[in-house]
Amino acid sequence: MIPVTGVNELVLEVADLERAVHFYSELLGLPVVERWEQREAAWVMAGDRTRIGLWTPQVGVAGGRGGVHVHYAMHISEEDYGAAVERLRGCGLDVFEDDFGHSRAAYVKDPDGNVVEFWTGDVAQLHG
Repeated sequence: MIPVTGVNELVLEVADLERAVHFYSELLGLPVVERWEQREAAWVMAGDRTRIGLWTPQVGVAGGRGGVHVHYAMHISEEDYGAAVERLRGCGLDVFEDDFGHSRAAYVKDPDGNVVEFWTGDVAQLHG
């Protein structure tokens, strides 16, 4: 077993870098922490330990290449859930919500069709 403790980064392929940066930084409020002009890429922070890379189509690290992505989830606390959904709707985004009984989730699409989930579930408790 490899002792993984979390996700350091996730890289998404985006068609329009500035549109993606606007979505993640202005609408979702994630801070831009780095820009790679030579790669047409930017990084935003999602919480304290995870960064999301926004890269225009290119061959990336270790020969990786983007493709169809279903979704990814960012954790938010139950106390912050209502305000987060309100902010998303206030930005004009279509929000789909789901209630799992033990947790709730709100889903929006970024400009490239990636589904971004804000989930109150704690995978450490589910699988720990």
